[in-house]
Amino acid sequence: MATKVIKVESFKGISVLAASRIYKEMDASGSKAFLYKDNEAADASSVLDILALGADENSKLKVIVYGENEEKIVENVTEILIDGAGI
Repeated sequence: MATKVIKVESFKGISVLAASRIYKEMDASGSKAFLYKDNEAADASSVLDILALGADENSKLKVIVYGENEEKIVENVTEILIDGAGI
């Protein structure tokens, strides 16, 4: 298990594009991950779950990954969340 707390840097929060990139990362990895905001959890392999968190700019999210290459996946998800998927 790998865990990291990330601050969402994008002024748009988590966009559909960012949620889609996280989904693709999880789909390709075969690992399982969850995003937590406050007391809410989202399955990182579900775009709708990710968007339902309602994470906006400066939100803090906890990312937990289970499976192979956990650290690499956490870093990839961190990059997506910090740069807003290139928006």
